[in-house]
Amino acid sequence: MTRATIDVAESADLVGRELLAIKPGENVAIVIDDHSAMEMVHALAAVAGSVGAECAILHQPSRPPERKNELSPMIEAAFERTDVLISLTGSGGAPAYAASVKDLLKAKRIRTMSMVMRGLDNFISGGALADYQALYAEGQRLAALWAAGRTMHITTEAGTDIAAPIGSDTVVIECGYATEPGKNAAFSDGEVSSRPLEGEAAGTIVIDGPGTGIARPATPIRVEVRGGRAVSVTGEGPEAEHLRHILETVPDADNIAEFGIGLNGACLRNGSFQEEKKARGNVHIAFGDNIYYGDTVRCPVHLDMVIYRPTVRLDDRVLVEDGIVRLDP
Repeated sequence: MTRATIDVAESADLVGRELLAIKPGENVAIVIDDHSAMEMVHALAAVAGSVGAECAILHQPSRPPERKNELSPMIEAAFERTDVLISLTGSGGAPAYAASVKDLLKAKRIRTMSMVMRGLDNFISGGALADYQALYAEGQRLAALWAAGRTMHITTEAGTDIAAPIGSDTVVIECGYATEPGKNAAFSDGEVSSRPLEGEAAGTIVIDGPGTGIARPATPIRVEVRGGRAVSVTGEGPEAEHLRHILETVPDADNIAEFGIGLNGACLRNGSFQEEKKARGNVHIAFGDNIYYGDTVRCPVHLDMVIYRPTVRLDDRVLVEDGIVRLDP
C-alpha cells in the first residue's frame, strides 16, 4: 500500500533539493499573493536557506480572472537578479506565464517551478507522490515522439474532435525536474505539451473536466473552433457562462494556445484542474496566451481545460487511446 500524503517539509525538500537542485549562493524568488499556501511558502524558503541560497518572498496583488497573467512590474524587475523562480500565486499564473519569464528561460538565465493556482493538498498528496525520476524519463520519450510529428488529432466519445498542425519545435516537458538554466517544471507535475500552430486548429472541444477558473461542469461545455479560434461556447450552468464571458470579453482569449497530455499516474481525479490536467491519460486544451510556447499571441489569461478519456493521434500513431497512454511501439 502506498501512503496517501507526505508532510509539507518533506514535499518542500523534494522540490528544493532534488527537483530544482538549489545551490549555495543562488538567488531564489518565491512569488506569492493573498491566496498562496503559506505553509508551503515558508517550508520552501527554509529549504533554500538551509542550502545556503538567498531567498526573497515577493508578494503581488491577487488578480481577477481577466488579469490572471498580469505580473507586478516591481516583481518582474527582480527576476533580472533571480536564478531560481518559484511561482506560488494562488489566484493566477502571472509569474509562470509572463512573457518576461519566457524570455529569461529562452536566454537560459533562470530556471522555474510553477506551483500556481494550487492548494496545499496539491503539494502533499496525489501527484506529489509520483516517482519523479520515472515520470521525467517517460516525459522525455513522449516529447521525442511529439517533436517528430506534424499533426495532432484529439477525439473523445463525448464529442471532442479537433485537429491541428503542431509546433514540434517547442515541445515542453513538465515532469518535475528543472535543475539547469532554461528549464521549467511544475509541482505537482507530469505532462508534455506544445502548441497547435496559430490559426490552424479546427473542430470541436467538449470540456467534461475542470479548468482554469471553473469546476468540473455538471454538463459538458461544447466549444466550436475555426481558424484557431473559439467561435462559439454552448452549455448549461455557471461554468459554461464563465468560460463564454472570458472568451468573448478578454482580447485573444479565444485563441487555441496549447495541447497537453497528462502522464502522472498518482494524480487524483478530484475536480482540481491543476491536479487533473497532469493525471495520466487526461488531455488539456488551453485558450489564450501562447507566448510560453514560442508563438505570438499575448493575452491576460491562459485557460487550461481538462478533457476525459481522449484518444490522441500524432500523424498515424496513437499516443493515447480512450484515456490509456500508449508510448510503446
